[in-house]
Amino acid sequence: MLAFIVAVILSLEADFVQTKNVAMMSEPQVSTGHMSYRSPDFLRWAYKTPQTLVWEIDGNKTNVNPQIQKLLRMIMVSVSSGNMDDPQMQRESKRLFKTVQITMDEKIGTAKRVELVEKNGDKTVIEFTNVVKK
Repeated sequence: MLAFIVAVILSLEADFVQTKNVAMMSEPQVSTGHMSYRSPDFLRWAYKTPQTLVWEIDGNKTNVNPQIQKLLRMIMVSVSSGNMDDPQMQRESKRLFKTVQITMDEKIGTAKRVELVEKNGDKTVIEFTNVVKK
């Protein structure tokens, strides 16, 4: 029997590359940026390219619309623990996506890749690098 020990992540910083494949576009859309997570519910998702854009959740305060907020909360769960077993998170995931696949970096206990396939087949892949965890 395998046993997994989930360490509490107090904070996490990482760079990311987000690649979105949209059926109506011939080339994938690639964005880069930096994310900061602080337990229990702070996330700053800052795009650097192709344009600067910052999304932030700090508890109940946010600068994004409800749909983006739900996506950011899913990202918070995936990067901090990869545990999508929460019933509310599962319902939201099924409502928004056809599939959600999280690949964990077992050495540091965080997500290294998140793949989101929308109901229409469009796919977004987020890959994390330069991860610093506390």
